[in-house]
Amino acid sequence: MKIVVSTDNCSVDTHYLIEESASAEIAIELEFERIVSMQSKAQRQRDLIAFIHDELKKFQWVISGSVTIEITWYLNAVERQETDKVGDLDNITKPLLDSLTGENGVLIDDAQIGSIHAYWLSRNELKAGNVVRIKLSFNNDYCFNKSDLIFIQYEGALCAPMNVDFNSHKSMFGALSVIKARKFHRFSAEKIRQLGANVDRFLVVSSYDIHRTRLNGFDSSKIYSLDKFKEKCKEEGFTYKALLKLRKNFRKRA
Repeated sequence: MKIVVSTDNCSVDTHYLIEESASAEIAIELEFERIVSMQSKAQRQRDLIAFIHDELKKFQWVISGSVTIEITWYLNAVERQETDKVGDLDNITKPLLDSLTGENGVLIDDAQIGSIHAYWLSRNELKAGNVVRIKLSFNNDYCFNKSDLIFIQYEGALCAPMNVDFNSHKSMFGALSVIKARKFHRFSAEKIRQLGANVDRFLVVSSYDIHRTRLNGFDSSKIYSLDKFKEKCKEEGFTYKALLKLRKNFRKRA
């Protein structure tokens, strides 16, 4: 197999190149002899995912927002018609989507895919292998660096991704403040619902909330319950006294 990855308005090191533009693309071109489908042996599917992950793990960040994906297959038209070697588009597309997610991918989970367009074209007969091109389009405002990415499980099974530097009191305070706000939004939505109105789309729905079961591609040590996160902050010296000092310094600068 061969793989080539290119980018537009992002790179493997950063999700921003042009600050004025909040849209970016990642393009992946994959060439292989035998197409992997959902009916392929599990090991072949794992091998494909590992092969693509080996390239995508070079990205130092991961997308957290909605993504539009376009997949173009270049296949042998005669082979596709006369044999069963080439599966249906839905069967041969799913293993590719799985290879984009997780700690070694560029997506947290394939639930982020807002739309997907997959189609096939007849390839040149001089080309021996099958070719697929995958283009991901996304808003690069919604990205997290992988180096200090954690997930805080703060409400039931819901987790919020955060970049947290445990050497920085300001960073830990920021994460706790966001979680406090998210919990308050959900509490307010519940109270309003009891009065007969529904504002869940405004106060509950968030592109940052991810169900715990969708984080299987990440090391469990990076997933904290809210209590465990608070405990970790205290272990790193972010106590109530440290919070008062942080606020005092902030007021001085203001």
